[in-house]
Parts: sequence; structure tokens; C-alpha cells
Amino acid sequence: MSCGPGESVKHKNYPSIGACGIDCYLCPMHHVRKDDGCPGCTAPVASGTGGRWCVIARCAVRDRQYETCGECPEFPCVRLEGLDESDSFVTHRNTMENLRCIRENGIAGFVVRQERRVAVLRSMLTEFDDGRSKSHFCLACALLPTDKLETALSEALVEVDEAGLGEDRKSRARVMRERLRLLAEGMGVELRLRRR
Repeated sequence: MSCGPGESVKHKNYPSIGACGIDCYLCPMHHVRKDDGCPGCTAPVASGTGGRWCVIARCAVRDRQYETCGECPEFPCVRLEGLDESDSFVTHRNTMENLRCIRENGIAGFVVRQERRVAVLRSMLTEFDDGRSKSHFCLACALLPTDKLETALSEALVEVDEAGLGEDRKSRARVMRERLRLLAEGMGVELRLRRR
């Protein structure tokens, strides 16, 4: 949805964090080539009339001037019920946890914490993406502990170097995916999106 003419629009200071607690930088739609990527739920569009405002963003950001629902005195409210029970093209499993973290520690601290995750994801995409693994890497970086992701990334880099895989993107992706599978399996985390 776009805001209509004359409606006030609040621009977020932290556009990478959705009002609902999704980290947009861990979403596969953010990591597409050229200008085709998702601009975020509250980003201005070229016409200047506003972004794609879902009901949650409209309430928290546009109407109440919050960065996220975690800052609202009514959190958690009915709009968030069931939000973390199924996924879209990005996992929603940790949205409520993210919002609680923002509520307790502030959004600036949350963003700093997430920057490590985003750095791991960018390295995975640079070193291991074969054109088909981006969504899997995004999901893993959203759900698995950052320190374990960093270790898995380091080990995968050593493994591909020792195996002499060079620019063989398919084999490199297979190595990284296997490291993530083993990590997730050991933690009881399913690396699949949950569809309604």
C-alpha cells in the first residue's frame, strides 16, 4: 500500500529493521542485482508518495512515529498475533524475539548486534552463492547463532581452499550448505520456510 496524497510519512532512521522485527538485510529480496530489490516496507518510492506500507508499518511507523512495534507501549498487540507462526519469502520465526530485544535494549543496540549477522551473510553470498543458495544462506543467517555462523563460514573457506575449488561456484555452495545443514541439525533448527 502507498500513502495517499497529503498523508504524513515518517521515514525510519533504521530502514533495515521492519516495524514487525524482520531484519531486511537478512532477506533474499534485499540482495538482488540492480534496482530490483525490495526497498523495505516503509521506503519512499520513486513517485514520492510513500512505500509499501503493511498494516503493521502503517500503525507503528506512519501513525505512531515508532521505528518498530517494540517501542510501542501497547506491545504486543493484536496486529502481531500469529506473525511468527508462518513465513513469507523471509522467516518470521524470530520477529517477536527481535521486537523484545529492541524493547529491552533499544534499536541502536539491536542494529549493532545484527551487523555481525549481515557481515556473515555478505561473505557467504560473495564466496559461496551459486545463484541458487541465496535464500538458504539468508535463512541460516537469520536463525542460527552468529558465533556459530562465523565458525561455519571460516571452516568452509578453509575447506574450499584445501580442496582447490577455486571458482567452482556449485561445489563451493555445496560445501557451505553442508556446513549450515550440520550446524542447524545439531541445534534442532529447520532451515526451511514454513508456508501457511
